[in-house]
Amino acid sequence: MLELLAAAFLIGFLGSMHCVGMCGGLVTSLSMSRKHIWWTGLMGYQLGRIATYTFLGLIAGMVGLALTQVPWFANIQQGLAVFAGLLMIVFGLNLAGWLADPFVNAMARFSALIGLSRWIQSATTSRMPMSWVMVGLFNGLLPCGLVYAGLAFSLTSGHVFTSAAMMFAFGLGTVPAMMFVPAMLQSASPALRGWVLKIAAILLIILGVLTMVRGGEWMHALHSGHHGHHSMEMSPADIQEMNMDNMDMESMPQSQ
Repeated sequence: MLELLAAAFLIGFLGSMHCVGMCGGLVTSLSMSRKHIWWTGLMGYQLGRIATYTFLGLIAGMVGLALTQVPWFANIQQGLAVFAGLLMIVFGLNLAGWLADPFVNAMARFSALIGLSRWIQSATTSRMPMSWVMVGLFNGLLPCGLVYAGLAFSLTSGHVFTSAAMMFAFGLGTVPAMMFVPAMLQSASPALRGWVLKIAAILLIILGVLTMVRGGEWMHALHSGHHGHHSMEMSPADIQEMNMDNMDMESMPQSQ
């Protein structure tokens, strides 16, 4: 489980540079709405996002648990691992500027649908941290390839608690960049920011490839071990049937 949590955290951490570009305006507006950075509001925003991610992970875990009842669940898990890896690769290419974000239009439409701009405008003038918790809750629902990659990856666990914990770790991974985005935007030069994004993108692509390969190998080993286990063990019904056959053989009259 620790390995899955670490991988989920890395997905969020490496992809959080994208959050700086897509969601950094929210954090900046929160920070710049006061003379000093409002750390309480920033924390509320992060808590809201993480709560949404954890809740989505809980739902994903329930779906994954239901899928474990399907005989070909191993194939589903392998497919989910491949899908999650592909999303990480696509997201990494976008992070480096080598591919357009396929979710940007959907994000804009969904943001307008839920009235996120109104929530932000209200939150910037509010003294209640809960207002920014609500912004974080809604922001966590925005269509995002990185979030979808994390959810697909969490689905492979097949356990409710593990899936929710993975998305919680994913959310924690995005916190460093989102908490310190104002300082990053002010201090980092465009060239330095570009290099940081490309390094993070390459690492995320590598993680995506490893997720695809490891998912395939892991599920193949699990599938083989499952069949080997059943081939070596016999059920009580099989043992009873063998005993009955032996009794029948012993009771048969032997030819002289």
